[in-house]
Amino acid sequence: MNQVLSQINIFPIKSTQKISLSQAYVKSAGIDLDRRFMIALTDGSMITSRRYPQLLLISTTIQSNGLLFSYPNKAPLSLSFAQLELIATSTAVWNDNCEAYTTSNDADQWVSEIIGQPAQLLYNGAESQRTGGKAQVKVSFADNFPVMIISEASLSDLNARAQEVHSMDKFRANLVVSGVNAFAEDSWKRIRIGEVELEIKAPCSRCVLVNYDPSTAKKADNNEPLATLMTFRTDKVIPTNVNFGMNAIVVKEGIVRQGDQVEVLEHRTPETYPDQRVALTCVKREIIAKDFVSFSFKAQKDTALAPYLPGQYLPIRIAINGNIVERCYTLSSSPREQEYTISVKRIEQGTVSNWLHDNLQVGDTIWSEKPSGQFYLEPHKQQNTLLLSAGSGVTPMMSMLRSLISERNTQGLTFYHYCKTQTDIPFAAELAEIQRNHPEISIHIYLTQDNDTSHAYHGRICAEHFENIDVQDNYNAYVCGSSGFNQIAQELLSNQGLPTDRFHQELFNRALTKPEQEQSLNIQYKQKQFTGSNQTSLLDQIEAAELPIKSGCRAGLCGRCKVKVTEGNVLQQDSAALSEEEKQQGVVLACCSIPTSNITIEQ
Repeated sequence: MNQVLSQINIFPIKSTQKISLSQAYVKSAGIDLDRRFMIALTDGSMITSRRYPQLLLISTTIQSNGLLFSYPNKAPLSLSFAQLELIATSTAVWNDNCEAYTTSNDADQWVSEIIGQPAQLLYNGAESQRTGGKAQVKVSFADNFPVMIISEASLSDLNARAQEVHSMDKFRANLVVSGVNAFAEDSWKRIRIGEVELEIKAPCSRCVLVNYDPSTAKKADNNEPLATLMTFRTDKVIPTNVNFGMNAIVVKEGIVRQGDQVEVLEHRTPETYPDQRVALTCVKREIIAKDFVSFSFKAQKDTALAPYLPGQYLPIRIAINGNIVERCYTLSSSPREQEYTISVKRIEQGTVSNWLHDNLQVGDTIWSEKPSGQFYLEPHKQQNTLLLSAGSGVTPMMSMLRSLISERNTQGLTFYHYCKTQTDIPFAAELAEIQRNHPEISIHIYLTQDNDTSHAYHGRICAEHFENIDVQDNYNAYVCGSSGFNQIAQELLSNQGLPTDRFHQELFNRALTKPEQEQSLNIQYKQKQFTGSNQTSLLDQIEAAELPIKSGCRAGLCGRCKVKVTEGNVLQQDSAALSEEEKQQGVVLACCSIPTSNITIEQ
């Protein structure tokens, strides 16, 4: 194949529009003029288009004596290199503290008006003074590496998967190569282009910025192309990284020209991207109680669904307002069914639950991973089974109940569920039918806030409800509800003689204890620092900062949001998802941890 350099792009101001060149001089710190300017606040804090997407609308024209910057409906800014102030000042690119130079008062005023607050335009110098980034080499104001390279075939592969066309401009590549197979660049270690030699160091991890249209600065509502990239380019070693393109350092400086041959001098072992996600199509939507809906799914293209045990959860991934969010919902279906069914209760300020209720319809698609979870019905080990739940904790119980019925293993099966009123009874018609067809199953639905005399059972969980059950008679109890409900259930059953090893529980709606006095603090995650507080979970604060983190149940059950605290302290709620060894190593669950000091964490 004829491997040639098809594009050369530079971005004179970090986070702004590109300039395409026919040839360029590549220095050790990167292509000449690439990211040699950066907008910062007056205290030196870096500004990027992640927070100020309007920066994407700033364009640059190269002039004989300097640069001309333009912005819609605004007079352009002419910047002469000979007239730069060049007063040394301190700044930082993420966590790399470095020296930069001022430009001019006019330039500062111009960028301040664009972002709507006092700012300054900084210059990296004729020769970069910064050594840093992940490669710890000389680099301009780029995040981590001097050069980033992508092949046209890789973009074509992405577009075919996304079923829509994304431009290379979204990925801000310096060098674009044609005439190679998709993701051929993953396996390059050392390449020669014209006079220049590059060493490929690492994949380029992508953030939400790729979802912005660089021509309009508008963010895609469907979270594309990041949503599609997540389905097949999620890093195996670092699951929070979604990679596209390769970062390189400059081994030999020189000139590159559009049309130059790309010669691969040495290969590397490419990263692997296991795709454990499957596209699921909603085939049924059913109201099962007030503000409680079941959604059933089948795999696309007749793909076999991964097996699971009754009580396990399904990790799902959906796009909401341009952001990818993950949640884990317990499956309410029986494993013998040819569908996955999750039953979701609408909750106040529930981002995902409310979105599913309001938006997900039959025919829509979501992405999921394989079901998992440590709470499940022990197969073929119990003679008698007690299922006990409250509120949305009914979902794993329904999976267990349905499974035991399908296996014809219903002797000694007792089911208790607690909900507020008649309208809150989930699966009411199905449970009534089960009672008619299976008199050997004992079903008790207790109403905690409704004294309707037409209903048989009322009141909150108490010892009297279990008077007719001999829990010592080889019973296994499976309990799912709030922490308070589960605690009461365990005390009651323990008092009646149930051994501890036959009490199995899963908690919903875990409440976090937070310090009384609110305090602002610094959180450093994935080499990025932001201001947080001691009032909300680490998970919520990381997501609010638009940084990627793997998550799921948000209740300390699945363990998907494990992070390691390398500096600082957190208030960690107890969770079965953490082993004692992990705790000793500083591992915490982001969803159940509140920082109590300045903190540095990694995932």
